[in-house]
Amino acid sequence: MAKGGLDIHSLMKQSPDKAKDRSVWGLPLNGLWIPFFTATNTVGESNIDSGSLGCPLRLAVDKDGVPKLKDDGSARYQVDKAISKAVKGVKDNIAFGLIAFTATVQKTHAEEYKAQVEAAQKAGDEIREHEDTTLGAYLAELEAVAQQAAAKTSSPTNPAKELVAA
Repeated sequence: MAKGGLDIHSLMKQSPDKAKDRSVWGLPLNGLWIPFFTATNTVGESNIDSGSLGCPLRLAVDKDGVPKLKDDGSARYQVDKAISKAVKGVKDNIAFGLIAFTATVQKTHAEEYKAQVEAAQKAGDEIREHEDTTLGAYLAELEAVAQQAAAKTSSPTNPAKELVAA
């Protein structure tokens, strides 16, 4: 993963918010994927059609060629199949790299990794215990309110006067 200056440290940095862009696998299409695939084409790592890069969103059509519309009547667009396939390949490779990195750390830093897992489990147990207590108190309060409401409706505050024979 260190190829091209990309390392785990740089993946974990916070990044500033970007303008709204169509997302593909949670990442911006025009802000990331199109420039990335243009670069991979440039250095010979991929061979994605120029039409796919130039027009990554295509009009969605039915099998009979009729354009698909959204509920509001506007046209529905979908990401070009070549771009979708390339993004899926990158995503799969990233996932594999993350899994491989994790396995390497688990082997080379076994004790430290185990300590991290135990610390996370302990902290998680404390959070769950606090949430269970908070939820239990809230549910008990709701039950008390419901019982008070039921008691008010079952015993009328203004009972009807009894008729007495004269």
